[in-house]
Amino acid sequence: MSETKLRLISAFVVAPFVVACFISYKSLIGLVATIVFLSSSELFYSTLMKYKKMGLIILYISLVSFFPVAFGLWFINKPMELLSAIFIFGITITLFSIKEKNKIMEFYGIFLIALIYISMNLSFFIPLYAKHGAAIALLTLTLSWSYDSFAYFFGMSLGKHKLPSVYSPNKSYEGVIGGIFGTIIYSLIYFIIINSIFQYNVPYWYSLVFGFITGVLDTFGDLFESSIKRVYGLKHMGNFMPGHGGMLDRIDGLLFVVPVIYIFLEFLS
Repeated sequence: MSETKLRLISAFVVAPFVVACFISYKSLIGLVATIVFLSSSELFYSTLMKYKKMGLIILYISLVSFFPVAFGLWFINKPMELLSAIFIFGITITLFSIKEKNKIMEFYGIFLIALIYISMNLSFFIPLYAKHGAAIALLTLTLSWSYDSFAYFFGMSLGKHKLPSVYSPNKSYEGVIGGIFGTIIYSLIYFIIINSIFQYNVPYWYSLVFGFITGVLDTFGDLFESSIKRVYGLKHMGNFMPGHGGMLDRIDGLLFVVPVIYIFLEFLS
């Protein structure tokens, strides 16, 4: 079976379940925590398992997965206090667990990447949902899907001019431009639907901003995760979704998009 068919089948199997989790606030929190759990597990196993510190890895996974749950249910107005407490606790345990000076910075770094890049960034879905509604939160998720799909197909069919990157050499300017164009059209149609059917009042020019934010930030998010994989000699972080790689491979761009979309909406509100 071709990679394209695998990607489509995987997406059609997983997407309905993910979309259904946007029905309620608590189910969204559960979704975010689950994705953080899967993504951080892939990251920790891919980078730190060689040191055979399974207990510390389990602790790391538990801490970063706890953040979205605690944030959404109890600390919605005090995210920085929660983040700091989790960070200090994790680093303190690391100090007592890792005695080799040449290894400890790697543990610090991977834990911090998982806590900030994966857990905190994805948790922006929680205030996005609470303040701007399920439709906008769902759009933010599907913006990344839209961009990735359009960029993939435009890149495969028209991509001749490669981006100057040693981390993801297959990306092309044609793919990026096609992805942005397709995402602008997609978001415009989405706004027309929710404005007319669900009585939202979203300005249509937001589609331009959402398209460019998604195109630029999704690309940088993908390059960031690719740079980690190249350091560790990995093609994928995992195999959760056939044709897509691991969960972290699937959401790498989204992790950069969600916070910026939220900041943009908050700035204008």
